[in-house]
Amino acid sequence: MMTSKALADRLSALAGKFSVAGASAALWHDGTLVRAETGTANAATGAPVRPDTLFAAGSITKVFTASLAMTLVDEGLLDLDAPVRTYLPDFRHTNPGRFAAITVRMLLNHSSGLPANYMPDLVPGEDALERLMPEIGALPIVGEPGERWSYSNMGMSTLGRLVEVRTGQSYDAALRTRILEPLGLNATADADEMVLRSAAAGHTVDPDTGEVTRVPRLRLGPENGPAGSRLWLDVEALIRFGRMHFDGTAPDGSRILSRAALDRMREPQFDDFWGCFPMYRNYGLGWAIVRGGPDPVLSHGGGNLGMASNLFVLPGQKAVLAVLTNSATGPQLHSTLCAEVLEECFDVRGPEPVPAAATTVEIDSERFIGRYQAPHGQVSVDVHDGRLCLQVTPEPKLAEWEKVMGSPASKPEPLPLRCVDGERNRFLMDLGGPGASVPVQFYGTGPDGRPALVRVITLYERTA
Repeated sequence: MMTSKALADRLSALAGKFSVAGASAALWHDGTLVRAETGTANAATGAPVRPDTLFAAGSITKVFTASLAMTLVDEGLLDLDAPVRTYLPDFRHTNPGRFAAITVRMLLNHSSGLPANYMPDLVPGEDALERLMPEIGALPIVGEPGERWSYSNMGMSTLGRLVEVRTGQSYDAALRTRILEPLGLNATADADEMVLRSAAAGHTVDPDTGEVTRVPRLRLGPENGPAGSRLWLDVEALIRFGRMHFDGTAPDGSRILSRAALDRMREPQFDDFWGCFPMYRNYGLGWAIVRGGPDPVLSHGGGNLGMASNLFVLPGQKAVLAVLTNSATGPQLHSTLCAEVLEECFDVRGPEPVPAAATTVEIDSERFIGRYQAPHGQVSVDVHDGRLCLQVTPEPKLAEWEKVMGSPASKPEPLPLRCVDGERNRFLMDLGGPGASVPVQFYGTGPDGRPALVRVITLYERTA
């Protein structure tokens, strides 16, 4: 078992290596907790990271939201395979046929086709999710619901609205009364509470100089609350939440989730998961699955404005590993630390990178040329200098949001595609660095015989 000193030494060294302003990490294994903190919660004030410092959970909130929804499934208030419109009868969508096919399960496993990202930046208020629904109704649904995984923040926000309708509480209140308080977590989605505690601010990092700068805004909009924009917690809160997923109980023995709900959340939902998130082999209900089978490894990462987090749960080995950081370079820290600890302590290795083709795969480039659209941006596929290339152009408001998130500014440009499996239309998009590539896959057949969809992390549908 790793000691607190060994964890602290690694955390501090990695924070220095990747210019991370502050970080907190903890490992629970079979009754023993080790934890460590390093750096500052706020580079502008110099406040230190403390054991109880709150960081942004980011998209780890999705597992909280999924767990919250599963408490309603346990109580018979939600049916996983019921259409969403069963609970939102007044909801209207511009594509009623596709929307009618979306079930609660599809919101949980990210196969609804609802947008990956949408940033209306609604005015905060307990009715934010209710006000979001007409906005979602005006957006296209990408692909046929239930057919393919496509990460969806708006799907999770819609799930949050279902929780409100079925409980009669706001999403934040339902999360607090059903999950946060029963588990005794140092966690809150209330900004007024945050200022009364030690709370971390996000930071960007200059890639050339390593200079750390505090972000100009603390949080993303309320419409993304169930997807990860509002929840702040300390690292021990993540550990306690992860431990609940061993057997469904709180520290005092009270039951939060049934064993049947836990099993459902861990069950892989897809047969073919190539080219989605490289670090995951499949997806369950809320959980990403690093390893399935009788000894599963569950995980989820998160990001917010200049923040990054990661959580791993190994129910069979009674282990939880959590890392919280407050810098845009945090993913480099937490991915390195988690990979090392999981392999050394539990013999767990992440999926291997997608291999390149051993030989050149001949393709008909003309089949793939076109424009593919989603609410969060456009994909253009064309031939440049004799090579098939792909360019991703994010929706302008999303591009501004990514800049605030700490993503380095870059002008969209065509990047070459290399086919690795002609039969299944699989490619690697070359990012220019050594071994740096992104999986790309084309799907379906349109009326003209060409692919109808392309996945570049998320799905885009052909428009031209």
